[in-house]
Amino acid sequence: MRSKYSGKEVIKAGEIFLHEDGNYSADELNRAMDVLSYWRFEHEYALEKALELLRKETLKKDKSAIFAKRLKRYASIVSKLKRFRKMKLKNMQDIGGCRAIVSSEKKLYQVVRELRKKDNFKNGQGIIRYKDYVKNPKDDGYRGYHLIGSFTDGFGGKKSIEIQVRTVIQHDWATALEIVDLFTGQALKSNQGKAEWKNFFRLVSDHFSLMESVHLFVSKSQQDQFYEYERIINENKDYFQSGIEIQEYESKLKVVKRLQAYAHSLKIADEHISEHKVDGYVLLRVDTARKEVESTIFSSSNNEEAERKYIEYEKESAKKTNLVVALVSTTAVGGIKEAYPNYFADSTDFLQYLIHILDAPFARKTSFLEKWLKGTGL
Repeated sequence: MRSKYSGKEVIKAGEIFLHEDGNYSADELNRAMDVLSYWRFEHEYALEKALELLRKETLKKDKSAIFAKRLKRYASIVSKLKRFRKMKLKNMQDIGGCRAIVSSEKKLYQVVRELRKKDNFKNGQGIIRYKDYVKNPKDDGYRGYHLIGSFTDGFGGKKSIEIQVRTVIQHDWATALEIVDLFTGQALKSNQGKAEWKNFFRLVSDHFSLMESVHLFVSKSQQDQFYEYERIINENKDYFQSGIEIQEYESKLKVVKRLQAYAHSLKIADEHISEHKVDGYVLLRVDTARKEVESTIFSSSNNEEAERKYIEYEKESAKKTNLVVALVSTTAVGGIKEAYPNYFADSTDFLQYLIHILDAPFARKTSFLEKWLKGTGL
């Protein structure tokens, strides 16, 4: 079966989205949207084949692995095209993506070694397309292993699919960053956003990596995790200064409070969106002291009212530190749930590891873990 659109048409559609001045007609934009939607659809079959292979090879090494897949959302595709102006839509390699989340770095590299043997990940010259962000983390602290594979698309051709392998801790870190992006309107995932947030996540990533150097760290009790972490930082005193900085950033940004509020809000928002099936925005007002979430849905046609109400809530939150407000697109919430299903199941993992850092004897002595477990509303 032949593809509905030619390569040139796909490239042209991508270029339409780069016209910041709106220098295109409504018909051109509608056609570009149609082409983009169909181009995404053409990756579905290849994505399924990639996930099949990933699941098969991963479960041989880690029977407890978690899997997820996604087709890149429209907003993410356009954002990437704008960040990388020379990139053509036709050549974007992560329209389709799937990931495996494994228990340790040892398991991660065992899976990677098996995948690298497959012809899917070798180009015509036998070169493997990969990025090892575990040994060489991104500037923002992101860790994981990426492979680009070529899989049959059901149309007589092949499509590039990105496969990611992460450990549980690496995934929890990436999830937390994604959630902060969603609620604060930043783009930390693209290494854009407020410096204090970027520095916080970068430093935390270093300490999480230190935790992962402990054998079977994630399977230990919280108390044993803390003892192991405390032992290993005492052997690596170079981490003391960054530990102090993490504690200071947490105190300033109220990270624990915010993440708990965001996680609770996501669940409430998801339930609300599921009930109403509206494409638009959900306005969230979270009282962290009372642990109350108020959500209001606005359709796309009512975005001015949503913005007006949001500004009203923002003014209120400026006077009350216990209030968190956010205006989030309903499709963004859906995208987070699709890409991070385990976050909705259990939102405490990132905080569990973060609290070890906050409790460590770098500068202050208060026990975050005790307060957190007692539910005192951190």
